[in-house]
Amino acid sequence: MARTLQLPPLLLLLLTSAWSEPTSESPKYHCLVPGCDCTMFDEAGDIFLRCANHSLRQFPELIHGVVGVDASHNFINALPTFPKRPLQVLDLHFNRISELSPGVFAGLNVLEVLDLSHNNIAEVHPECFEGLGNLLVLNLTENFLEVLKPGIFGAMPRLKKLMLARNSLKAIDPSWLLSLHALEHLDLRMLGLRSLPKATFRAVPTLKLLELSDNDFEHVPTEAIGSATSLEVLHLEHNPIKTLDSKSFSQITSIQELHLSAMPLLESVEDGTFVGLNSLKVLDLANNPLLSFIGAGAFGTQPGKGTLEELYLAYDNLTMLPFGGFEWCGVHILDPARQPVAFCNSPDELSGVPVTELITNDLHCEQHSAAVSGSEQAEEVHHHGHMTLRLLVVTAGLVTLLMAVAVVLVAFRRDDIRYWYQNRKRVGAVYYVKANSPNSSNRVSQV
Repeated sequence: MARTLQLPPLLLLLLTSAWSEPTSESPKYHCLVPGCDCTMFDEAGDIFLRCANHSLRQFPELIHGVVGVDASHNFINALPTFPKRPLQVLDLHFNRISELSPGVFAGLNVLEVLDLSHNNIAEVHPECFEGLGNLLVLNLTENFLEVLKPGIFGAMPRLKKLMLARNSLKAIDPSWLLSLHALEHLDLRMLGLRSLPKATFRAVPTLKLLELSDNDFEHVPTEAIGSATSLEVLHLEHNPIKTLDSKSFSQITSIQELHLSAMPLLESVEDGTFVGLNSLKVLDLANNPLLSFIGAGAFGTQPGKGTLEELYLAYDNLTMLPFGGFEWCGVHILDPARQPVAFCNSPDELSGVPVTELITNDLHCEQHSAAVSGSEQAEEVHHHGHMTLRLLVVTAGLVTLLMAVAVVLVAFRRDDIRYWYQNRKRVGAVYYVKANSPNSSNRVSQV
């Protein structure tokens, strides 16, 4: 269940237009901008410029009424200082931009999406982002950034999604995130990170989705991710972590999705690793080629406490699956069959049985009498009382009916019964006609 950023309807329309090909149903508009195609959205005159893949070397002129520009996949190496325009979407990914001058976006004070990914930007200053007080999404993925200045994003208090993946930052300074009080999604993939400061995300209390995949973490940065107090989704795929234990996720109790797949060195998940994650719904442990051990107490030992709905275990190296002690009945996706030889570890009567040989009856859910509270027990007793009374009433009714049938049968003589049976109304009967033979006449039998 992936979490998505909620954007205004018009902004979604602009983005859809930017990433899709024009169709015969698109509104027609005579474009006055060389090297671009134009689409007009409504009678208000909102225009989207499609300038992608046009071999442009300079940014096109912003005519009046333009609310979105897709100038991606060109050869633009510098940006002009933009005039004041009601631009909402500006897509410049895959160009050759190497520098952002101070105040370059100052005239775009209603801009909501800015994509500068896949360029040659090596340095940015806080003055570069002046005027972007309404920006919601900033993408700086795959540039040449090595360091950022404190408060670099301070001019964007409404920013919800920030992407810094595939740069050369090597370390994260919490001061970069100051003033980002609305940030929900932070992408820090492929930065070569080995550690994080303890309070890295304290300044972003709204952070819900954190991407730390494809870094060099040998241990889970527990205290750092714990400073993201509202975190719901964490990605740690492709990190050289060998062991997960009870301390790994002890400070992210609000987490709902935990993605731990494709770790090349992960060997074991110890007891208590996921204990306390009372909101966890999705756990991805698939594609860990060395993962051969999951402790029987990794998920806790109290039945009925789990909220887990999806568990992925495909393509690991597990030979025993510890299903004892944890409530598995609510888990919708459980894929242990794609293991080299997967055997059950518990309960005792199934210990050592290959998972592929289990039948449905082996996967039953036991009653949680130990977990039922006093009020639940009272309700259960009351329910069983009603069931017992209903059973008695039904039984008495059946006995009475059988007695009545017996009396009716006795009232008929044997010949009358045979005559009634043979001449009863044949509704829905199936007939078979036996073929003539020398020793028999036509006969009709019924089933």
